[in-house]
Amino acid sequence: MTAGSPPPLSPAAASLSATLQARAEKATISRATLIEAFTAALPGLASGEHARTALATLLHELADHRLLTLPTSSARWDAGRPPLPEQVRLPTTPATPRVPRGPVSWRPELDWAYTARLTAAQTEDLLACNRWFRDSSNAPDRHTPIPLRERSYEIFRDEKRLDALISGALFALGRLTLDQLATYRQPPPLAHHQVGDGDTLLVVENSDTYATLHDLLAKQPGRTRFIAFGAGRSFEASVSRLTELSGIHRILYYGDLDADGLAIPARASLTALQHGLPPIEPATDLYRLLLGHTPTASALVADDRAQTLTAWLPAPLSTQAHDLLTVGQRLAQEATNRNQLSVNSSWRT
Repeated sequence: MTAGSPPPLSPAAASLSATLQARAEKATISRATLIEAFTAALPGLASGEHARTALATLLHELADHRLLTLPTSSARWDAGRPPLPEQVRLPTTPATPRVPRGPVSWRPELDWAYTARLTAAQTEDLLACNRWFRDSSNAPDRHTPIPLRERSYEIFRDEKRLDALISGALFALGRLTLDQLATYRQPPPLAHHQVGDGDTLLVVENSDTYATLHDLLAKQPGRTRFIAFGAGRSFEASVSRLTELSGIHRILYYGDLDADGLAIPARASLTALQHGLPPIEPATDLYRLLLGHTPTASALVADDRAQTLTAWLPAPLSTQAHDLLTVGQRLAQEATNRNQLSVNSSWRT
């Protein structure tokens, strides 16, 4: 990931996107189809206690990556909390002719391609995979798992091609998988330090606040075992690294109170659950202190998105944060500085 670039699409969002694209017969997708695709792609999240919030979070993530368009009119959202759209639109692409399946001899791993509706571009990508399956069939060493971009370069001579494909129809349920291609997403490293012997990990979004909390917790850790530097949106991808840490039964997060600062832990929590980790919880006492400061101006956040973003926080913090976002304000976590946190111990767990 280059500096300043957004994190890749989360595994859950990629799975939902691929399922939607494979099922879509037209650009407009109804809410019923959204829920069916969500249930098929992510049955664990879809049957969980917070299924509505999970789906809303994923839809906004897909919209952020321009993989779908959400309605702009409030009349096209339901009255639930957080609200869900009545329909979404997938991006339209120039029409390309369907390619007949007859002349192609697909490898056993790609039997499904004989009956799939594929565009010419999808067929070319699948043919590259077909050649890799053929050429590696008698070379077990080539099936040793390697990182995603390394495998992508081997198959396509383009290290980023698989990044683009995993959110598309070729990777829908019952089609291609990363396991078949003997590859995996390589999460970025997560800087962390052990400060105590408790059962809690505290993740901090920004570097100065991380340094402050690290120094203060090193002297009096309470339940905190590790403190980690989230590095902004990088945490959305690096969260799976938490499986490497032992003795963690609770994961707390503290970040900015703005759209990005709230999207990061909500999305990371979905990835954590898929890796068998505890959900990412808000460090409520730190957020309570933060909300006591004077906000600054920021971009206005629409009500439907604000409801989805703040659903991660408990009441009444969620209401306060929602009001903040919808009037175009934010609070940077640096407002709770070293001086305040040194003399006010209410944030300690």
